[in-house]
Amino acid sequence: MNKTQQPTWWTSKETNTWRRMREALRRDWEQTKHDFNRKAGRDLNQDVGDTVKQAVGREAIPPANFPNPPDIWNDESAVRFGYGVGISETYRSYTVWDDELELKLQRDWERANPGRPWGEVRDASRFGWTRSQVGRSSKS
Repeated sequence: MNKTQQPTWWTSKETNTWRRMREALRRDWEQTKHDFNRKAGRDLNQDVGDTVKQAVGREAIPPANFPNPPDIWNDESAVRFGYGVGISETYRSYTVWDDELELKLQRDWERANPGRPWGEVRDASRFGWTRSQVGRSSKS
C-alpha cells in the first residue's frame, strides 16, 4: 500500500474517526459484494432495515453513476482521504459532491501525494466521502 501524506486540514479528529469507521466500511463493502455476486464478499447480515434507511434518506446512497472499483479496499488511503474530507471542519459546508469540491480535493490530494494522480483515487475517495455522509443532518 502506498504511504499517504495528510493534507494540511487533517487533524487527529479525522484520524480517530477514520480508525473507528474503517472496519464498518469494509464490512459494508463485503456485504455488497456478497449480495451482488455470491462468489465474492461475505454475508455480513446487512438486511432490509439498512436498505429502508437508505431509501428514506436516513442513510446516504452512493450516486447511481458512481461505480466502485473492483476492490476498493486495495486503495485504503484514498477511501480514508475521502472519509476525512466528509468529517473535516474545512469541508463541512459541502453537502454535495460537485465540481467545486472536487477541484479542491484534487488540489489537496496532489499536493499531499505528488506522483499519485487524482484520477487514480477519485472514485475510492468519493466512496469514502459518500459513506461519511451517512446520518449527517441536512441542516449541518
